[in-house]
Amino acid sequence: MRSSRPISFSFLFTGLLLFGCSATAAPSDPATSPPPATPGLAKLDAEGRVTLAVSGQAEVAPGLVLTLERVVADSRCPVDVTCVWAGEIRVAFSLEAPRTEAPRLEFELATTAPKAAARGLEFALLGALPVPRSTAKIAAADYRIEVGVTRVQGAGAQ
Repeated sequence: MRSSRPISFSFLFTGLLLFGCSATAAPSDPATSPPPATPGLAKLDAEGRVTLAVSGQAEVAPGLVLTLERVVADSRCPVDVTCVWAGEIRVAFSLEAPRTEAPRLEFELATTAPKAAARGLEFALLGALPVPRSTAKIAAADYRIEVGVTRVQGAGAQ
């Protein structure tokens, strides 16, 4: 009786050899290859708006990244309650140019102070979801903050 072991072993060896050779690639030249795209970066829509979750990021101008750092406070009146005061939401953002030496800027927007300017751009708090209810606490991961971004007239990069 003949053994099929040598034939099986040769097929296995040949398969591994072919797989190993096909998986190698030449290294790319960093001087000629474009910078890697940052995954997960949102873009402004045609009206200059973007909605971010906590830790979400958006490219708001070439090379400028806006990050929603955290919800600082949310005292908005729940929709199922009658309040004397509407309350407010305050959110913290950072603005940075990752490929430059420019310092990282931090600022807050709130329903009572909905606008801020930085690096030639104006940021406006446009909305916050979900709306609060008296029966449920909103988890940080559930917030969605809508921001408008416009270029400030006559301002250059700062």
